Amino acid sequence: MGLQEESGRHESEKNTDTRRGDDHRGMDLWRTVLEDARQETSPHDFDKWISDLRFVADDNGTVLIAARDQLAYERINSQHRPMLRRAWRKADPRGRALKIACWKDIPADTRDLVAYPWSGDTEAAGQVETATPATSSHTPGRHGSAMSFETLIVGDTNRAAVRLAEVTVENKQVHADVALIYGRQGTGKTHILRSIEKAVIRQDDGRRVTYMSAEEFMTAFVDGARDGDTRRLKSQVRDNDLLLIDDLQWIANKKKTDEAFFASLRAVTAEGGRVILTADEAPGDLKGFSARMRGELMGAAAVEVGLPDQDMRRQIVSLHANLIQQGQPNFEIDEEMREKIVATVRGPGRDLCGVLYSLQSETRYGEIAPTFEMLCTVLRRQQGEYQAPSLDNIKRAAMRSYNLSKSEIESSSKSRNVCAPRQVAMYLCREMTDKSLPQIARSFCKKDHTTVIHAWRKVKGQLQTDPEMIRQVEQVREAVFDIQSEGNG
Repeated sequence: MGLQEESGRHESEKNTDTRRGDDHRGMDLWRTVLEDARQETSPHDFDKWISDLRFVADDNGTVLIAARDQLAYERINSQHRPMLRRAWRKADPRGRALKIACWKDIPADTRDLVAYPWSGDTEAAGQVETATPATSSHTPGRHGSAMSFETLIVGDTNRAAVRLAEVTVENKQVHADVALIYGRQGTGKTHILRSIEKAVIRQDDGRRVTYMSAEEFMTAFVDGARDGDTRRLKSQVRDNDLLLIDDLQWIANKKKTDEAFFASLRAVTAEGGRVILTADEAPGDLKGFSARMRGELMGAAAVEVGLPDQDMRRQIVSLHANLIQQGQPNFEIDEEMREKIVATVRGPGRDLCGVLYSLQSETRYGEIAPTFEMLCTVLRRQQGEYQAPSLDNIKRAAMRSYNLSKSEIESSSKSRNVCAPRQVAMYLCREMTDKSLPQIARSFCKKDHTTVIHAWRKVKGQLQTDPEMIRQVEQVREAVFDIQSEGNG
């Protein structure tokens, strides 16, 4: 079957495929898909991105859908494509493939046969009747539901950034109209921005909000500049009360994009709007920006998000295991398995989730229940074989945590400020390595290994009743892993 035009113009000829009745026409089915999409996404995302898609044609069994420009295509491709394809498979009894493309990338011979799909607001193709009420109790998609304040684990390492987000949602008066949330990849910066976006939309207080990655901005700007028309991008970015831009480092060393972004940022703040940015580094460490943009960053309210602490790790594992269990009832993670994940994975929350997703795959998505042995296999695959820290690195971790020098921790001082940290270090040397007691003693310049035994017994006893000792031991243990991750293990 050749190309069948169905973008709003009514063909006079009948379709000769007897398996395909009027109910199977692609354009009619696309309307059904859009109705399903309305229930799966937020009203904001549906109105801004999905409703603007247009049915183009059925080309040899592949149904072609067009996004107006590269910016829209990138958003659909990264956020909504799987949902749209699921809805299409459900709607189409013929099982045709669904292809979504940017209008300018569709072959010229196809575009020549089809009128420009956005030539009129009443065009039949891809439109959903405006009389159809949008439900307020829509079921969010997987990405949308996962990134909200309800699923954001808050602890000491991200509390300041989350408070900034809450103040933004509450629309409280602040002096800084630009803020920068920075931290290493995977620490939840995108989660915070998405939570702000979702909460402001749900609040429905009249504020216009847009979330966009810096990569999306750069792609849309380059495409618009090449076509000689950046008006849509300017409208998309500047007409906001709240602009959320993720991964700012993407536009570093891009002079023209830097200039366009600076102009857009100033346009938003000049009208009383706010801009929240995220980046991998602090303002002073960001390189490759113009003097004007760097000045804007240096004047922003900067707040850091760090790696989750031990308690946050446990909460992250429990939360995401429960989310998986909602669709896979036998995905049960017991206390031993949770503690194994927390003790083994030292990276950001994304790494913890990666273990759970890999474990889910190992269970063949519900065919079998996860086991501890299965988890160990996944951890070895992700983390590699466990490398015990050196005695020197454990000493360095204690020195870093207690602000001691090497000579102090190896001294014979009986001062509590020195003796207690030394005992914690000796305890961890025995717990985290397979070194002998005499070897540990010699590393601390002690002749008698009974000093190590005494330290180990004392700390072990205090751990049973003293919360402060628990905190201190965990702090030094975390410092050990930090030193190892720095390449000193």
